[in-house]
Amino acid sequence: MKIYFVRHGESQANLDNHQGKTYYCGQLDVDLTQTGRNSAQALESYFNTKDIQHVYVSDLKRTVQTYSCIFPYDIPTTLTPLLRERSLGVFEGKNQQELEQISEYKKYFTQSSYMNFRNSYTQRVPQGENYQDVIDRFEAFFNHTVNSTYDTIVVVAHQILIRCALVYLGVLKREDAKQIHIENCKPIVVEI
Repeated sequence: MKIYFVRHGESQANLDNHQGKTYYCGQLDVDLTQTGRNSAQALESYFNTKDIQHVYVSDLKRTVQTYSCIFPYDIPTTLTPLLRERSLGVFEGKNQQELEQISEYKKYFTQSSYMNFRNSYTQRVPQGENYQDVIDRFEAFFNHTVNSTYDTIVVVAHQILIRCALVYLGVLKREDAKQIHIENCKPIVVEI
């Protein structure tokens, strides 16, 4: 099976973070920017030349919008919450300064045993997920949702989900996954 992983186009949260308006996005349901839409539309011709049998898409707006730009034609598709970005729980929509003012969350920014929550396989914020949780979620998706008879599929998802999928599929080592940047709208091809 050949799998094309595509991270969504630039989202409003990506743009906000680049402009210094830093907050934790996670599973917040944010839209694509116009740049994000343009990047996704540019992939339409790339995928037109591929024999794609099915597309699996995270059910968040930024991935659904990316999918709609890449595949404006009818193609078998499944939207699923199993492909969502890692949940950052109660941190979503808040910035570090806000969270440091709340006594129960201050430790995530001051105590070394908590500070690695963003890139940890064990540490998570309240009501959030760690990398292992996302790997487990991808495993459930892969084993119960993906039709194993397909030769070629596309997965439109998110940076942490794709990192964890690549670990699950044996493409990346666990430690390497924490460092790799998954670019917006740059397909990663995996053959298994």
